[in-house]
Formats: sequence, C-alpha cells, structure tokens
Amino acid sequence: MKTFQTGEVFSLSNEIQFKPGEAVKKVVIDGKEMKMLLVAIEKGELPEHPAPLNALVTVLEGEGVLVYKGKDPVTMREGDSFAFEKGALHSIRAENKLKFSLLLWKEE
Repeated sequence: MKTFQTGEVFSLSNEIQFKPGEAVKKVVIDGKEMKMLLVAIEKGELPEHPAPLNALVTVLEGEGVLVYKGKDPVTMREGDSFAFEKGALHSIRAENKLKFSLLLWKEE
C-alpha cells in the first residue's frame, strides 16, 4: 500500500505503470470503510463484473468505454467520473492506454 507525502502535490497517474497485455491494479488506500485502487489498462477490457462496494471511478489518463447495468456504452475521458452502486454489473474497455482511480466505500 502506498503512503503519500502530506503537504505536497502529486499525480495519482504517476503512481501506476502499464504492463502489456494485462490490467495492472494497485491498492493505495486500504481502510475498513474505504479503499482506493489505481488501475492501468494498456489495451483490453475488464469483463462484466459486479461492483463489490459503492464505487466512484475517475479517469486519470486516456479514454475508456464503460457499460453500466447493460445500458448504452459511455465514453469516459481524463477528468470524467462515474458512480456505481454496490452490486451493479459493469465493464470497462480501453482501446488505447487508460488509467483510472477506483474509490470504494461501505454505506452505513
């Protein structure tokens, strides 16, 4: 798990690197009620799966296509965010390089 230097500006995008042919995942915060992961996909797809908790995805770099609950695909670009509810089926595809943060939390 990553410990960030407080009081300094940093780039989450620089905290994870691409690996050809795989989706790289890195846990940067791992708390009881909240987790934050960084994901880098050079090209490919995270197939449909349920959100394990409530989630907020924010694109850090590149562009990806999100399908949420079987609805029409949505293109997400750098700076875009999308919220999921726990259990919602979704998939993410990257035609080219994509990095995003994934914030997960439990409802009280």
